[in-house]
Amino acid sequence: MKTVAIGMPVYNGAKYIHQTIDSLLSQTFSDFQLLICDDGSTDETLAICREYAARDSRIRLHQNELRLGGAKNFNRAFELSRGKYFMWAAQDDWFAPTYIEKCLAKLEQSPNAVLALSEMVMVDEA
Repeated sequence: MKTVAIGMPVYNGAKYIHQTIDSLLSQTFSDFQLLICDDGSTDETLAICREYAARDSRIRLHQNELRLGGAKNFNRAFELSRGKYFMWAAQDDWFAPTYIEKCLAKLEQSPNAVLALSEMVMVDEA
């Protein structure tokens, strides 16, 4: 079992998913599993995720048999993930290279903590 399980529910996220996955794969902390849970994408999302999964053993790709919808797909990604800690990643999130390392350090320093979160910068399409 990996230290961190990252659940990433996806649906038609081809526009930004390269940047999201690249930002996760370039983390300074690498003992994680990325579970991508595709909810019936009709764009290139599934093909992109398959390419990444073929190149990196930390990535598991799950394709739902039936479209679940947003909330249920988030739940499904959580249910299928295995790790000491769990982290969400949306298909259009970008993470600084030390994001997981720093959040994990704070959690380890504070055994009663149930959540670690950094500052965020909102980015729009432009």
